[in-house]
Amino acid sequence: MDRLNRVITIILGGGRGTRLMPLTLKRSKPAVSFGGKYRLVDIPISNCLHAGLTKVFVLTQFNSYSLNRHVHSSYVMKDFRGSFVEVFAAEQTPDNQEWFQGTADAVRQVMSHLRAYNPTHVLILSGDQLYTMDLREFVLSHMESSESITVATTAVERERARGFGIMRTEEGRITEFVEKPRDEALLDSLAQPDKRYLASMGIYVFCFDTLDRLLNTHATCTDFGREIIPAALKEEPVRAFRHEGYWEDIGTIRSFYEANLMLTRRVPDVELYSPDRPIYTNARFLPPSRLSGCQVEESLICDGCYINGALIKRSIIGIRSVIGNGSEITDSIVMGADEYDFRNPPPGLLPQAIGQDVVIRRAIVDKGARIGADVHLVNEKNLDEYEDAYVHIHEGIICVPRETMIPSGYRI
Repeated sequence: MDRLNRVITIILGGGRGTRLMPLTLKRSKPAVSFGGKYRLVDIPISNCLHAGLTKVFVLTQFNSYSLNRHVHSSYVMKDFRGSFVEVFAAEQTPDNQEWFQGTADAVRQVMSHLRAYNPTHVLILSGDQLYTMDLREFVLSHMESSESITVATTAVERERARGFGIMRTEEGRITEFVEKPRDEALLDSLAQPDKRYLASMGIYVFCFDTLDRLLNTHATCTDFGREIIPAALKEEPVRAFRHEGYWEDIGTIRSFYEANLMLTRRVPDVELYSPDRPIYTNARFLPPSRLSGCQVEESLICDGCYINGALIKRSIIGIRSVIGNGSEITDSIVMGADEYDFRNPPPGLLPQAIGQDVVIRRAIVDKGARIGADVHLVNEKNLDEYEDAYVHIHEGIICVPRETMIPSGYRI
């Protein structure tokens, strides 16, 4: 474990997150709620802490307030071994007036601060991915190899290969790397014997000196997958680490929706109930959930909910959710609220709650939504894309933006 003590982990806070709108309208992607009580950034942070990687920086820039607040309130680590989980916000300096221009540029801009910790290695993670991976095994396997760069990889099908960096390997070393290949002939040439494709997970471990040299030598390169890794292949061996477990890049509304509902399965791909590897998050002091006259099937009900006479199927009901009598929620994600006001809402506003006789199907209801009685969110016309003052529909999935108030009787 002493070797891991000189590893610095950088979790990238992501860009503008436009493909995850409207969930990223007021927050960055890693700050989006997940599983009813977590944030997406809790996944990589928890993976680090379980691996003994306890020097963690979270780099933030766009819509960073919610993410910064969550990290500061959730990960207070005070000991005598130099452990920390800290936010590193983009900054302008006399030497650099630019904000982060990409993944590689973000790391380049903080390298001078990392030197103070005298690290031997830098682990780079994304803040908006869902996976179960032993990062300790990943880092130690890199240390035991002769290469100075290791890229975590996973197998994907052809239809998904166009959205990732795809590589060819020989005896564990990467010989070719193509970012988001589109050409059919090129895709054919990159296929593995099993007809699948080896995709980069956007997870890297570098020897610190190698990372420092690459970022200085290729000073105009701003992205790891598109520029730094292909450039490194021309200069030195780069190793591939094959990850066989679950991994999902939460980049779109559909991937976010499906990854959440995966948790409602009897045997989900991500285990929330492991006593040895819990997912850490903000420790809240909420009352037990109160359910009266409800029917609940294959669903997760989080802390502090107040639900009367509702039918809930294959759904996630987030913290402090209030759901009225006669409502039906199916195949949906209700993120809950940051506070209670259902007994005394502000003047002119509905309560932060789902009212009576509401029907919700295949939807994502963001935090703090105020939904009146007899509202139907069911996408009756099977619209693929749509937007009005109350809802967005993307890829056929209804999204209610954060703190939206939907009047009684509304139909979609």
